[in-house]
Amino acid sequence: MKVTTTLGACTLTLLAIWLPLNPAVATDSLPMGLPQISTPVFHQLDGNADGKLSFLEARQDKTLGLEFYNMDIDRDGYLSPQELGTVSA
Repeated sequence: MKVTTTLGACTLTLLAIWLPLNPAVATDSLPMGLPQISTPVFHQLDGNADGKLSFLEARQDKTLGLEFYNMDIDRDGYLSPQELGTVSA
């Protein structure tokens, strides 16, 4: 059991080092061809109004559901407006 705990802690440490310290830096290079949504649509999908979309919220839109993990640039499990390239409309 201790080996699993040590491996888990080591994995988390490596992941923490690998992830960018500033999520805004990660969104500077958004992959081309991924969908963009308007700000009103983002707020409509954001059911709990926390300013980010979970997978369950994003999958209300078929395209976002299919591309969720490709769009989650900072790998935090949520899509931010920056990751979605939201546009005002």
